[in-house]
Amino acid sequence: MRSRTVLAAAAAVLGAALAVPASAASGLPEPAQLQQVDGEETRSYSVPTRHGSLYLEVVHPTRGGKVLPAHGILTVSPYSVLGRNGDAADYVPRGYARMYADVVGTGNSGGCYDYGGTREKESAHDVVEWVAKQPWSRGRIGMTGGSYDGTTATGAAVTKPKGLATIVPEAAISRWYDYAYSGGMRYTYTNEPLGHQGPGAATDEGFDTPLAFDFGFAVPPPTDVTAPDWADRVADAMRVCDELQHTEKGYDLTPDYDAFWVERDYAREAPGLDLPVMVVHNWGDWNVKQDTALRLWQALPRGPRTKLYMGDRFSGHGTPGGDYRQAKLTWMDRWVGGVKNGVERTLPAVTSQTSTSAGAGRFLAGPAPKAAPVVLGSTAGLGLAPGAGKAAAGPTVPFSVVGSESLAMASLTPGVHGDAVVLVSAPLTRDVRMFGSPAVKVGLATGRTWTTLAPSVVDVDPAGSFPSVPVTRGWLDTRYAKGLAKAQPADGTGIRTTVVAKPSDWTFQKGHRIALVVQTASLEWTAPKPYDGIPSPTYALELGPATSLTLPLVGAGDVRTLFARS
Repeated sequence: MRSRTVLAAAAAVLGAALAVPASAASGLPEPAQLQQVDGEETRSYSVPTRHGSLYLEVVHPTRGGKVLPAHGILTVSPYSVLGRNGDAADYVPRGYARMYADVVGTGNSGGCYDYGGTREKESAHDVVEWVAKQPWSRGRIGMTGGSYDGTTATGAAVTKPKGLATIVPEAAISRWYDYAYSGGMRYTYTNEPLGHQGPGAATDEGFDTPLAFDFGFAVPPPTDVTAPDWADRVADAMRVCDELQHTEKGYDLTPDYDAFWVERDYAREAPGLDLPVMVVHNWGDWNVKQDTALRLWQALPRGPRTKLYMGDRFSGHGTPGGDYRQAKLTWMDRWVGGVKNGVERTLPAVTSQTSTSAGAGRFLAGPAPKAAPVVLGSTAGLGLAPGAGKAAAGPTVPFSVVGSESLAMASLTPGVHGDAVVLVSAPLTRDVRMFGSPAVKVGLATGRTWTTLAPSVVDVDPAGSFPSVPVTRGWLDTRYAKGLAKAQPADGTGIRTTVVAKPSDWTFQKGHRIALVVQTASLEWTAPKPYDGIPSPTYALELGPATSLTLPLVGAGDVRTLFARS
């Protein structure tokens, strides 16, 4: 396990799944306030921190062969095997020092890898403060990066290091629990079926962490053998750290949200942040799930220095298209470079790309959309209609320990399909936009004290034929319905609970129907949980007010006329 082969294998998997490719030069004009640069020089440093020496590589701007003092753009990353400072061309010609530090316990850094924990946050904090004091630094640092590289930016920010001017976390984790679990259910492959996320969907798995980090990126020793503190950092890398604890917590099938996860909950500390933040993600990110971006954005103080920038439902794990790259550089110029370009006023609070079943739609920008909850209750015919339905008895559906794929059914017509129940609305009379998280209320007549649920919300094309587009999904182990802190089984007299699905910006088009697929598991998404009591082969879905779908709709108008009458 302690070999470069392991590291290369981990890099192949994680690089595809988590790393965001470096961008090319922006082509934007250099701000007049920044220094004129005619070259660059790369230097490496060993930065002392509370938890070991971290390796730092800096691409310095130069003029006439001399390093220019500069404000800096910093990324703290475990992916040094994939390269460092790949986007220096975006920043160095604009007068910034582009900086890349290896996460504690990875790459050329010493110390113990900490899976997003205190050592990781505090060592990144120490790097920021060390850089701010160097003679080649002008004192302001912005942190950014994609996936893990953006997660460390948020982790450092909540420790409030002196010199940190802004963060732009891209496709990043804000609460580590949400990366491994959803509602107490462990993610596995998280692959998008039917090509609804593009060719990269096959690599968007969550099952490889924390194992691949602890035994891949964090095991090989530092390779910079000429560094004066190399031996000390090798000793750090060779000692036993927290691998077993990380594995135990990261793969627990009854994962209580305890002190381990609280330590890794950056969003919990975000309300106290007093610096500009642009939260960046895609609505279709099933690797680092899209709800982690909304969680961070909603926790941050409101004001002109807090922005949300979201890409479409189909782009997957990465950064938005459109004008995002230009917006990011303008943001960095304002808060790191000190250019008074007014981006805090000109960049809207929310920029979000809506989608339809036909693909990515328009970028819509402005204040946070005001979405109103619209309840679609279940009917006797397994329909969905505005308001609470009145039917009580529903179909009986077989339990499945593993579950089917999210859309593994011949048709999305109302009825029982294998181990799933499908409820379908009437056709829409007009386009309507959903912004936020749908809530699926489920009533089950069952003798079980708990079950798992994996509902999907689907946009059904006018013909009602397969395939249709899954808008979003949700997962819940019902023992965690009242909170994640501790598993709490029910009394065995039936289960009524609500599953909050992942958020999305989606436009349902006129003539389309909205389907709710209710099942207990989804084979390609989450690890199965065998029931620990007397097996029950079926459940009965309770209809009426016990089972419903609540959609956060923007400008829905008169809900009574939103759906065609049958």
